[in-house]
Amino acid sequence: MHTFQIAKSVLDGYKNENLSEERINFLIEQANEQLDEISQKKEIYSGFLNKINAPQKIDNIILWILLLSNETICCDYSDEFKKGFRDIIPVSDLADLLLYVVHLKKVKNIELDGLDFLLEYQEEGIEEVDQFSFTNTLLYIQKSKEVEIEF
Repeated sequence: MHTFQIAKSVLDGYKNENLSEERINFLIEQANEQLDEISQKKEIYSGFLNKINAPQKIDNIILWILLLSNETICCDYSDEFKKGFRDIIPVSDLADLLLYVVHLKKVKNIELDGLDFLLEYQEEGIEEVDQFSFTNTLLYIQKSKEVEIEF
């Protein structure tokens, strides 16, 4: 996963300048609420877990990234729970959560359960989220290097 290769200083700068605590807290709260909603329908919940082959012990943030990065699960979830969003992967939200998870591990030394599984997970949707995270970080680096030149 490319996002995990981002340097600590860049992760910290990006987190501090581009990801507010409000945004992260909103995304985490949203993930927890929606995972709770899904878990109320045990058959659907276990079916989703089986599709991603989730480990027994996994943090909700990582589980949410894995579930929603899977287009089939995302569509099934949207249909089953009558969600108002389109049947597409919410890449920007997941990319922000992924950057936050990597920031926790590399900068704060806090590893969420299931991080190793996430880093090794091979699936088209997670690759898209990873690319989006990495691209956002590269754009941040580029912007931080720009200087105004007067003639």
